[in-house]
Amino acid sequence: MARKKDPRTLGVICVVLASMCYGITPILSNTALRGGLPADFLTRILGSAPELMTADAQNAMPNESVVGLGMGIACVLSALVCLITRKSLRVTGRQALHMAVFGGGGFTATMLLISYAYLCIPAGTTIVLNFTYPVMVAVASAVIFREKIRPTAFLALIPALLGIALISGLAASGSGALGERPALGIPLALLSGAAYAVYFLAGRHSAYRELDTSVANFYITGSATLICFAIALASGRLRLPPNAFLWCILLLSGVLGYIVGLRLLLLGIRLLGSTPASALNTLEPVFASLTSMLVFGEAMGPVKAAGCALVLVGALMSILAMRKPA
Repeated sequence: MARKKDPRTLGVICVVLASMCYGITPILSNTALRGGLPADFLTRILGSAPELMTADAQNAMPNESVVGLGMGIACVLSALVCLITRKSLRVTGRQALHMAVFGGGGFTATMLLISYAYLCIPAGTTIVLNFTYPVMVAVASAVIFREKIRPTAFLALIPALLGIALISGLAASGSGALGERPALGIPLALLSGAAYAVYFLAGRHSAYRELDTSVANFYITGSATLICFAIALASGRLRLPPNAFLWCILLLSGVLGYIVGLRLLLLGIRLLGSTPASALNTLEPVFASLTSMLVFGEAMGPVKAAGCALVLVGALMSILAMRKPA
């Protein structure tokens, strides 16, 4: 008699693959911000550095345009998913308002702050620091929403703060070369975590919390697109990708982040449960760090590695602390 397959194994595979997708998307955004890929990386992979694909300051795109176009592509993809799966896009006025303000506003702030941090510190370090958001969510849930959360949520502050201190101290000492402007990049990355915590909490407590994920994503990414384009127009920083390669990079980022990665993560959550899937998803910054090291040559010395590990331990403790009591 054939042994029945354990669905948890498939769940683990789905979450790991989703984390890989989300670990690659920061590199794609970084590529658009730099106007291409590093010549040494292309030479290692292709044997040469094609001019169309090589980083060029003249092709570098403004942050607002990269985020706005990425959100626009995600919005179109979400609409297509809703159309294919026959999901109704009808929502109430209150739901639309909450998705525009908390969803679109929170997501825009998160992605813009991350993109600004990319220009100051390496992508892997940015994503690790952004992953302080589970700690912020756990503490805010207990303090603001009076949710019953284990004391571990507050203890998680200790490794998270120690990790931030190590990374910040490394930057201040000038060793390990975190980036050109770590004094600015580190606070920006931490603020992106705070913005994502607001976005995350809105998804749990706002009027749109019961909506289908694809429907909510359509409205959230749509409002984020409008906000980004408004900022880009007001600041004179609206620019389309100057070549086909960067268009492909942004399209791939949208597909990986909002179609493949999201669907894999949702399937993993369904098979494993939200807490184990969220805990396993802490692999995302690990993959981001590895791809940043591979593509952009990000350095990972022992002090920085210890700091990153402590931040992720804090995130993992916070996620586990938010489990519902059995």
